[in-house]
Amino acid sequence: MIKARRLEKLRYFLICIFFFFLLFFLFAGNWEKNEEDPEDNIVIYTREVDDSPLREFWGETIVETSLGALVALCRDADAFPEWMHNVDHAEHLEVLNDIEFVTYTIQSTPWPASDRDMVSYARIDQEPDTKRVTIQVEARPDYYPEQDEYVRIPRMTGMWEFRPIGEGRIKVVYQALVDPGGWIPDGFADAYAVNTPLETLRGLREMIDKPQYRDAQVEGIQEPE
Repeated sequence: MIKARRLEKLRYFLICIFFFFLLFFLFAGNWEKNEEDPEDNIVIYTREVDDSPLREFWGETIVETSLGALVALCRDADAFPEWMHNVDHAEHLEVLNDIEFVTYTIQSTPWPASDRDMVSYARIDQEPDTKRVTIQVEARPDYYPEQDEYVRIPRMTGMWEFRPIGEGRIKVVYQALVDPGGWIPDGFADAYAVNTPLETLRGLREMIDKPQYRDAQVEGIQEPE
């Protein structure tokens, strides 16, 4: 009787493991490597998403910096045009507290399409054990009145992840799925999904060496030991 119960538990465990790895490989297999920049240590992946005009992107790089520097950079909306791809203007509409803010950005789009604008809500969190920092971002299109000269981005979900990996290095992940709204030119979708994370991560690597970010200490953000 006891042996039969053990065999049943083992069978159940093996079935769970099988489906776990099945789902894992099905999920992971959707991502395609589209670009790699060995000099800046940047890799870009994209994947198709049902009912989305643009591919979802996932970009990653490894930098030698602090968590405080990365968080300070991502909170400085005025500086977004200096390093975020195709961002012409950015400002905080509201800073809710130390970890939540609402931001308005204007993004250039290739002619003859109209430029876009977006209102986004962001929240910063840190895991106390691993010190991993995430910044979850989502569009809030109704938070601010639409502007006649821009097409409002209706949907966007994204994430920044800063994961300490030892010896003063941080693995940076930039992921997003964007619905640009309205009409976009042929070929824009594929270029956007690759160039946006690639150029943004290149910009991030340059910006974090500036003194105002390199030496930043952000309240509530703990550095790895």
